[in-house]
Amino acid sequence: MNDIDPNILKLVKPPSEPGDTLFLDRRGCDRSPLIGLATAIIADHSDPKLPAKKICTVQLANICDTGLGVIVGEPVSTGKHIHITVFIQPHGPERGYDLSGTVVRCIKHELGYEVGIKTPSRILAA
Repeated sequence: MNDIDPNILKLVKPPSEPGDTLFLDRRGCDRSPLIGLATAIIADHSDPKLPAKKICTVQLANICDTGLGVIVGEPVSTGKHIHITVFIQPHGPERGYDLSGTVVRCIKHELGYEVGIKTPSRILAA
């Protein structure tokens, strides 16, 4: 897995406010807002009778050291059998990234559905 340094990744918006982590919040790290579109493959391995994979375009929303937030057009199931891989294309001198994880959250959003993806390892450089 490639480490992503948010200080050089142009898709990461510079913070305009203090971080969103509160003292008693469940979140253990700050999220950095992202901009841009990416391609994703959603794999549902919960039912062998269903199509296993679906490809879609996602709006990048945010990134932290434990996962990624994206916005999709249709609701996505959550759980340990629902995996998503997001392909972030190279931009200028930046190399591209493929981030994979488990879908842990899907919440209705004004632009579609906000999906939380938990990655198996840290994705931001320390």
